[in-house]
Amino acid sequence: YKPEDSFWLIESHNRKYKDKNGNYKKGEGWRQDWDGTISTVCYNKAKCKCNIPKSKTHFPTGLLSKGMKFLDEHKVKYSLQDIRKKSPTSNVLSLSDEFEQRDYQIDVIKKSIHAQRGIIRAATGSGKTPIAAGLISELGVFPTIFYVPSIDLAIQAKNEIEKFVRKNGVPVEVGMVGGGHKEIKDITVMTIQTAVKALGGVWVKYDEEDIAKDETDINDIRQEIKDLIKTTKLMIGDECQYWAAETCQIISDNSISAQYRYAFSATPWRDKGDDILIDGCFGKCISNISASFLIQRGYLVKPTIYLITIKNMLGIKAIVENELRNKWISDMAISLAEQGKNILILCKQIKHGKILENLIPGSTFIHGSHSGKKREEHLIKMRSGEKRLTISSVIFDEGINCCPLDTLILAGGGKSPTRALQRIGRVLRPFPGKEEATVLDFMDHCKYMLGQSRKRLKIYKTEPEFVFKNWP
Repeated sequence: YKPEDSFWLIESHNRKYKDKNGNYKKGEGWRQDWDGTISTVCYNKAKCKCNIPKSKTHFPTGLLSKGMKFLDEHKVKYSLQDIRKKSPTSNVLSLSDEFEQRDYQIDVIKKSIHAQRGIIRAATGSGKTPIAAGLISELGVFPTIFYVPSIDLAIQAKNEIEKFVRKNGVPVEVGMVGGGHKEIKDITVMTIQTAVKALGGVWVKYDEEDIAKDETDINDIRQEIKDLIKTTKLMIGDECQYWAAETCQIISDNSISAQYRYAFSATPWRDKGDDILIDGCFGKCISNISASFLIQRGYLVKPTIYLITIKNMLGIKAIVENELRNKWISDMAISLAEQGKNILILCKQIKHGKILENLIPGSTFIHGSHSGKKREEHLIKMRSGEKRLTISSVIFDEGINCCPLDTLILAGGGKSPTRALQRIGRVLRPFPGKEEATVLDFMDHCKYMLGQSRKRLKIYKTEPEFVFKNWP
């Protein structure tokens, strides 16, 4: 694969091994000009890039289908042997009687169990956690780890799995490691930050907008967590776009007993050209439940996306301190609030959120510096309708379930189209009296930002049920 920053990698390579005339330095003539492509194949233990060094030629098991396709295309004969230890299943788990599975969820669960691994592209509202609960229940293998990228999602996943899954007829107890919790059970929800810390790694941010952190002190149970990761039979990764990161690769490499590996995301890819690393952890994509599919079947509401052109872009004041742009946002928010809308405004910087909070009467700004308890309390008020105008940093980007939300203002811009598509999902869930969703994004006319706006628009248009209009 060729990563997004391949140009700078090539430059670094050339500075290291070439002289000022562009010729290889003495003793380095054996090297070939490098085009920035990185191989996922390791050829021996001495040059192995894996967290656990391995001998002979090898590559991640999730890339087996790609490897076989390559060998077949080049007419190379090979034999395939599965030397994994099979995980004994049990029938002690079941789903709650009150849980009614949708037809496509049943199909995904059957297909996933047959494949034993795979990536499930599942848009917001498709029921990712119910599908995961179905896999956990049907397979009945222990231990099981459900990985999440944030503490908020850990709490949400733990509550939902306990709601859906029964063990010997009673609600299953789900452990949680992360967010100050250190309880290990047969089924455990764990933050990826805590997992990599237990394995001796250091968490590296997913991208410049990643603010998730978990500072749980695990010194007293570090070895227990390592043992759990190495012995888990079923691993599930939520928001799997994170798993291309080097730190998540460490977790995957240490999951040596995981016969069953599944990943979920509305956007199971990155913007950095290294999606193949996600496949390496979990295998190929085996299901695609798009937002448009769910809209057509009535499981999501149709969004109308308004694109507002902003041309007074002034250098470092282009977004955060752009008075005209912020006036647009505040006027639109006030107008929509007067129409009874439930509004979420997403921004990237705390300074920006505070500016907007001061401009918009009745708004509340929630960000990562607030405690998990305060964020959860505010989310409950949003769900009840008590708080109808919320400004948030990127902590509400992924997985937050708040059905009453019907209006989204993307105030912060951003170069990641995958994050933008995730954000739209925040307002698509159905709710009594909610017939449509409104999304407002900006076409920011200045260097770099216009290109970013166009990338977001391009990914929005991959969903045929999304409607586009100019703001009146």
